[in-house]
Amino acid sequence: MKTKSLPSFIVFPLLFSAAVALVHLMSEAWGVSAASLGIYPRSFHGLKGILFSPFIHGSIEHLYSNLAALPVLLCLLTMLNPDRYIKIFSTLYILTGLGVWIAARQSYHIGASGIIYALASYIFFAGIVSNQKGSAAVSLIIVMIYGGMVWGVLPSDPHISWESHLAGGVAGFICAFIFASQTTKTNIEQYDSNIIPLFGNQIHITDSRYTEVKYEYKKNN
Repeated sequence: MKTKSLPSFIVFPLLFSAAVALVHLMSEAWGVSAASLGIYPRSFHGLKGILFSPFIHGSIEHLYSNLAALPVLLCLLTMLNPDRYIKIFSTLYILTGLGVWIAARQSYHIGASGIIYALASYIFFAGIVSNQKGSAAVSLIIVMIYGGMVWGVLPSDPHISWESHLAGGVAGFICAFIFASQTTKTNIEQYDSNIIPLFGNQIHITDSRYTEVKYEYKKNN
């Protein structure tokens, strides 16, 4: 019997999301706080957080809130950019972290929701910039499902790093003009009929509470 393999656009989202979950579960099991691996703005030792902070979460609720959106948005990215999603994701990842390091409050900023904002912002603006049928359809889906996220870029709860949300949103906007404007005709249309059925049954993961995506920061005592 021939074994069916996973669709290629699912592999990276699953691996990255699993790595994020595994890091938190390991830190919980060992009773170790990894908050010091977060981004600490405008300090040399805080630079390492640009790489590590998306893997660090303050609680299991914090992790769950991010994993509700992260794999979905990663799937959309890989589906719409099958040949260069690694380059786009890496650029979003670094730009978001740098933005937090340069402009955020001097506390340890942890969590993956900055990356979530970067992905949502990129996918939305790329659909507008590229003017391709598939990307435009996904932009509409992003607005319907994640539109409430826009309020997360404003200061609210002092324990939520709104600066990370804002940095991610700006990074996505910039990358849309860098990458989407270079888009040539690809086989993107083959996904058009699959996008809504594939993610339609996941719309329930978002509700009004998603406007409070947890991207916590830890004060340096």
